[in-house]
Amino acid sequence: MVAKGKKASADAVYAKKTTKSANPFDNSTAQSSKRGNPFDVHVNKEKFKILGRICKHDRGMPGVSRAKALQKRAQTLGQQFAVKHKTNRFRDNRIGKHLSGDQLTESVMNARYLAEKMSQVRSNQKAEKFNLNDDELLTHRGQTLEEIEQYRDERSDDEELDDEALDADFTAAAHFGGEGDSAQDRQAAIDEMIVEQKRRKNEIAKEKDEVFDLTEKLDANYKLLLPLVAKATKDVQDAKPPPDAYDKLLKEMIFEPRGSVADKLINPDELAKQEAARLEKLENERLRRMRADGEEEEETSIAKPKHRSADDLDDGYFLAGEGDEGDDTLAYDLDGNLGTHLNGKKEAEAKGNENEDDDDEEGEEEEEEDSDEESDSEVDNLSDLKESESESEPEEAPKASKKKAKKSADTIPASLDTSIPFTIKMPKTYENFTELLSKHATAQKVTIIERIIKCNHPKLEGVNRENVVKLYSFLLQYLKDLFEDASEQDIREHFQLLSKLMPHLYELTQLNPERMSNTLLEVIKEKYGEFRKNHKMYPSLDTLVYFKLVANLYSTSDFRHPVVTPCFIFMQHVLSRSRVRTRQEISMGLFLVTVVLEFVSQSKRLVPAIFNFLQGIVHMSIPKRDVEQLEITPPFERDGPLSKLLALPANMESTKLEPQRMQPSDLVTQTITPDFKVRALDTSLLLIKEALQLVEEHDGACYLAQPFLRLLSRLPLDSYPEHVHQHHKEATELAEKLAAQKMKPLAPAEKKPKALRLLEPRFEAVYDDKRRPKMSKAKEERAKLLHKIKREKKGAIREIRRDTAFVQTLRLKQTLQSDKERHEKVKRIYQEASVQQGELNELARAKKKKKF
Repeated sequence: MVAKGKKASADAVYAKKTTKSANPFDNSTAQSSKRGNPFDVHVNKEKFKILGRICKHDRGMPGVSRAKALQKRAQTLGQQFAVKHKTNRFRDNRIGKHLSGDQLTESVMNARYLAEKMSQVRSNQKAEKFNLNDDELLTHRGQTLEEIEQYRDERSDDEELDDEALDADFTAAAHFGGEGDSAQDRQAAIDEMIVEQKRRKNEIAKEKDEVFDLTEKLDANYKLLLPLVAKATKDVQDAKPPPDAYDKLLKEMIFEPRGSVADKLINPDELAKQEAARLEKLENERLRRMRADGEEEEETSIAKPKHRSADDLDDGYFLAGEGDEGDDTLAYDLDGNLGTHLNGKKEAEAKGNENEDDDDEEGEEEEEEDSDEESDSEVDNLSDLKESESESEPEEAPKASKKKAKKSADTIPASLDTSIPFTIKMPKTYENFTELLSKHATAQKVTIIERIIKCNHPKLEGVNRENVVKLYSFLLQYLKDLFEDASEQDIREHFQLLSKLMPHLYELTQLNPERMSNTLLEVIKEKYGEFRKNHKMYPSLDTLVYFKLVANLYSTSDFRHPVVTPCFIFMQHVLSRSRVRTRQEISMGLFLVTVVLEFVSQSKRLVPAIFNFLQGIVHMSIPKRDVEQLEITPPFERDGPLSKLLALPANMESTKLEPQRMQPSDLVTQTITPDFKVRALDTSLLLIKEALQLVEEHDGACYLAQPFLRLLSRLPLDSYPEHVHQHHKEATELAEKLAAQKMKPLAPAEKKPKALRLLEPRFEAVYDDKRRPKMSKAKEERAKLLHKIKREKKGAIREIRRDTAFVQTLRLKQTLQSDKERHEKVKRIYQEASVQQGELNELARAKKKKKF
């Protein structure tokens, strides 16, 4: 009864548990269940509580932290342990795997290929002796190169493929032990079979190559014969209707050129080579015409008949028949007619051309001359005479016509002198250079210099770099010789030559700027050394020419320049130290003033020497009494005959003189004439105006203009022409305008007020803990750092130990798993063995029963 009652009560409890309550809140979890287990929380108690200190580790959850650490190790160390010693990952073990695409050289690729081949040889060394292919087979996309090149099988369907099967002798010898009693017969049969297969394979490959070569040769010959066969077997086509307007327009649109291709840009190197080659070609043609070379050889070649063999089949009559005029050989033409000369068609065309020439020419005699001279015009086309004035345009091939050649010879430009060689070698010495130039006029000298530069361009050969430097030094010396001893009659011609040589000097300077600048600078230094020996005398005219050369070749607006700056100082020394006594010295001074103003035209730099020199010229133009003196700065004199060197006498009338500029002859003439006095004063007035305009923006322009007003007001203008009056008026107005300018008062430069110095507060740590000794700030920082290192080291050791324990746990699990699998395998083997033994026992018992 008791047991029955217990069962009934248990069923009632179970039924109560399974019965769902109508109250929805009965199945909800308690609010406290969301919170963590209070037994997992570990409280770290402190021995002393300190005010203001926040303890971050007063409460901890070791269980949760341990679970998170295990999960993290399972995702990191567990995964690494699982794939340890696994080969299912691709590893790039190639040679030079860290190199980029640009760094992969051919040597690296060869090393990779060699390593791969060696690995294949080591892996397949045992099976290599059974390989029938001695050479390697290169494949592309799964097919060998031989299969790609051969698109068809040369063997026909009727051919029996006996080589792919094994014969009966080999089968009898190799299979099932062979006929012999020893194993040596079988090995010999295998070796013999390998050799035979290789030999047959080589024979088949050789036959394939021969068939392929013959096929290619036959195709090539057929393509060459195809035009002749097509022309010979061409039937007469039916007459087509004439094309209408639409068809004509369609063809015009199809064949209409869409655009013209522009010429390729040529770099300076190729341009220099083409120019040198063009000049060399022109020179060769000129020399050949001058020596009349080639005419005798041409006559002998025409008179001497060409040799023809007896068995000549005239295979090449299309090419060889052009020069044969008396060939009487009969042959079939393209229309199939017999008895026609090989060159009959050409003769007919030649006659037709002669008839056309008869209509154009005046008579038969001129026609014969034209036909006789056609060959000459082909050889000598006078291409070197068809040049432009600048000789820089490319040469066009003229037509082979004597009449046109005569017209081109008649229309040669006047500036091109054919007597000058087109290719001129660089003279070895200065004497040879001067001898070469002395034979020609001024225009021809410029042409010679131009052709020497083109034939010795540095881009053509490396030795030409020294040639252009030598040519530059020769030109500087040549200019020195010209202007040093220049006469009054030749001075104008020399300046014209300098003007024409200036572009070529600039070109030479640009070819090698450093070497050329050093060469010119050495010349300037030498001239300055000569000037310092007697600084009261003006330098020679060639020195002034070098200053003009520098003004045209280099940038004079630079603040500092290795060539312009020394010349600048040199000219100021000449203007401020050299005495002015003659017409030549006055002209040289005005020339230097002009060059200096050209130097400072862009930079507008102040040069006091030119203002002093111009004041001196005006001072010498004022007539003064013996006791009267005007203040002037040396090198000009205040009194004496030199103080009124340019003054006109009172009784001299020069009002009818026309405006004139300074003449080149003034630079080499000593005598002062009345027209020179007028010309010098007029030029000085113009230079005064230009100099004042340059310094108009300077702050001290009023002090530069005031001395000119004092001198210009004393000039007696009654004896001077009208143009001097006009220039004097313009210079005076400009000087008055500048003198009226007021100077700005001096004021200190505006500076930004200096800000007050802001001092940051200095915080010092106060250590009052008696348990620790007093230390400096550096030692305290070091102690903190050592403490952090010690703490991190302990933490790292602890983590390493936990990682090691985790790995050991994984290793133990793996060992237990492998042991379990091994035990199961052993049980299964024992089970199978017992079953097999039972079957054997049953068979043994059955045999015993049969015996009895």
